[in-house]
Amino acid sequence: MTNESLERQLEKLIEGELTEMVIAKENFMQFREIWMNHIQKDHIIGEAKHNGEVVYRFRTNS
Repeated sequence: MTNESLERQLEKLIEGELTEMVIAKENFMQFREIWMNHIQKDHIIGEAKHNGEVVYRFRTNS
């Protein structure tokens, strides 16, 4: 995945167009950098799943 496509997906998650975003193990470090630099990172919550996948959800009241 490209940084641009990950950033677009993240913005859709924040805007409510997506309820969750699944990041595969091979894209985790790339996404982590985008997430760490995002102004709303404290509201983007990740949940580890099997095989290295992480499911991210946006919460406004975390």
